[in-house]
Amino acid sequence: MTQLERQDRKQDDKDSPKKNRRSYLRDFVKNADGAYVYTGKMWHADPALRRRMLVKLWALQAGMLLSVILPGFVTTAGLQNTFYVILPYMLWLISDIALTYTLGSMTFGGNPLRDYIYERSVARYAFRTLLPLTGAALTAAGLLVFLLRDGSGEGAVVCLICSAVQIAASVMAGRCRVADLWKS
Repeated sequence: MTQLERQDRKQDDKDSPKKNRRSYLRDFVKNADGAYVYTGKMWHADPALRRRMLVKLWALQAGMLLSVILPGFVTTAGLQNTFYVILPYMLWLISDIALTYTLGSMTFGGNPLRDYIYERSVARYAFRTLLPLTGAALTAAGLLVFLLRDGSGEGAVVCLICSAVQIAASVMAGRCRVADLWKS
């Protein structure tokens, strides 16, 4: 392949509408003042419905964060030196933090939302509610295995209750149908 053919192929790759991590930058255009203006797709929601939905989701998220942080502060025998309880707990903690970030992007992105913010927050919210649910369920299962293997039950009740709260809150948040609120 000659040098000219390689340059043509690179130019074709630049011109193709392929989606990648930075493809949203194509929606910004320089105006006469030299500032960049967003010209892409916008997603609108009814302000009253959006506010009601966000208040509900933030209340659920506060419960989720409390339920994931509390077992870390209570001395739970299974969370000390037991990998099959610690690893799911870390999944639970990290995915709850990611869900909080997603909800924050949805909240502070404004109304209307730019398309790339919508795709990264609203469109992924329902799936991301499943990750903390999975982490909490696996943590509870690991803790039950620990208890069945003659582990001490110190702090186990708190951890199991927090797991149940997380599972219930994740199910309620996932059923909110956040994406139905937004129209392009």
